[in-house]
Amino acid sequence: MSEQTSQRWYLRPLVALLLLTVEYLTISLGLDAAVLLGQAGAWEGLGWTGLLGSALVAFGTALWILGGDQLRSAFARSAEAPTGLSSLARRLAFHVFCFAAFFAVSVLVFSEEGPPERFAGMWISLWVIGGAATVATLIPVAFGGLKVRALLHELRTPLALSAVLGLVAWGAGVAAVGLWEPLGSITLDAVVVTLEVLISPIYFEPSKAIVGTEEFSVLIAPICSGYEGIGLIIVFLAAYLVVFRERFRFPRVLVILPVAIAAVWLLNVARIVALILIGHAGYEDIAVGGFHSKAGWLLFCAVALGAVWVTQNLRWFARDPSTPARRIVNPSGPFLLPMLAVVSTALVTGLFVDDFDYLYPVRAAAGLLVLAWYRKSYASQLEHDLGGRSLWSVHAAGIGAAVYVLWIGLSSLDGPLAEAPPPALSELATPLALVWIIGRVAGSVVIAPLVEELAFRGFLLRRIIGSDFTKVPYNQWHWPAVLISSVAFAALHQQWIGGFAAGVLYAYAQKRRGLLSDAVLAHAVTNALIAVQVLGAGHWSLW
Repeated sequence: MSEQTSQRWYLRPLVALLLLTVEYLTISLGLDAAVLLGQAGAWEGLGWTGLLGSALVAFGTALWILGGDQLRSAFARSAEAPTGLSSLARRLAFHVFCFAAFFAVSVLVFSEEGPPERFAGMWISLWVIGGAATVATLIPVAFGGLKVRALLHELRTPLALSAVLGLVAWGAGVAAVGLWEPLGSITLDAVVVTLEVLISPIYFEPSKAIVGTEEFSVLIAPICSGYEGIGLIIVFLAAYLVVFRERFRFPRVLVILPVAIAAVWLLNVARIVALILIGHAGYEDIAVGGFHSKAGWLLFCAVALGAVWVTQNLRWFARDPSTPARRIVNPSGPFLLPMLAVVSTALVTGLFVDDFDYLYPVRAAAGLLVLAWYRKSYASQLEHDLGGRSLWSVHAAGIGAAVYVLWIGLSSLDGPLAEAPPPALSELATPLALVWIIGRVAGSVVIAPLVEELAFRGFLLRRIIGSDFTKVPYNQWHWPAVLISSVAFAALHQQWIGGFAAGVLYAYAQKRRGLLSDAVLAHAVTNALIAVQVLGAGHWSLW
């Protein structure tokens, strides 16, 4: 296996994982299987499939933990296998088609007006087949040119173990709900104490497990208490420590179990408090909808994967502390991880927001942290690329200004630009509104140009030209690469035509002097001029 291949092994599975995450959230946040409970016959059985989401998350987390080197080896071989761009595009298109069909059937089946009155068996079969096809068509995307049957045979042991562990952990999680009876009062008391620090007055009926404020309160049922995560984390970490027991020093490593259990419990208290605060702020649909049902699973995955990372990287847990931690050098990391941090944070904060993204500064901060992590790499590479030339470029700044003019012109075609800030921003206290505006400007003018140009011009454009993108010079112009990367860039923006044109012009800015920094500069100038117009002329719809 070549060194370059081992450095790129994670790209295809990362794309597949992001697709699956977005699709899972689209289905689970937009539809509710509980509407079928109480329906006649097979429809009620289908209503209980809402519980499958947690089982699938448990299986996926177990596979990631237990698959380990076998998964990494398979992904690395898939990176070696030649897969043309057209072949990957066909696979993605087929997967998107399957998901679209699955989503269409799901909308019909899980409609609030009720499922179709006739042919229940047919619709349920179509739903099951569509869901299976959606997942199955991601395998060729994640593993490239590898044969699916041979791959499943190779990974049969971690797949079987993960399926068993996922079911056992899921069952343990359901069983742990019974802890609510003896321990529920402790959780409720912790929620009440925390709420009293943050807001007053609060509403609390301990006998009915109802807690909240006068404007918004919730009944904390055992199934919604979060104790499910305690059972899950015990089973997961116990299996993990047994499977990888040769790496760890016992009994020292066992300390991770009570720490993880405590983390799950504390995060559950924080989840309930956050749910109440979101509902109290007027966002009841968000509180009892996506946040209520999904935040717990996000927190569980974070604790499970965090515990694995800690035990793998802290020498204090190692059987042989002198053994250095394994480090994988990924040249793609500095280009893609900032974008991944921003997108992942946006997915999580999207659980908490409605029409107005008042958590945008959190997204910008996540990107900034990853950029700061790679700052030395960026600085040394920039110094090398400049070779004594000036970082400032009049031509790059001019291209940025041209994109701004084009962007404003296209935006004006949709109608007059809004001249009032969003109502939600106006309702914020002045200090909070100021923090949001500063975060929005910094994110738009500094973070977004760096993050997006690193991903689209620095990585994607060059990766399309050559498999070893690090050897592709920035001044190399390849029309298919420019067009494809610009289409991908446009998909991130509400104004697709303007986004596509901007992508092409930023690529030209990069080509002219062979500097990625010129694309960043052009992008920053565009966004800075838009920010000036938003704040100066009050055209808030541009944001």
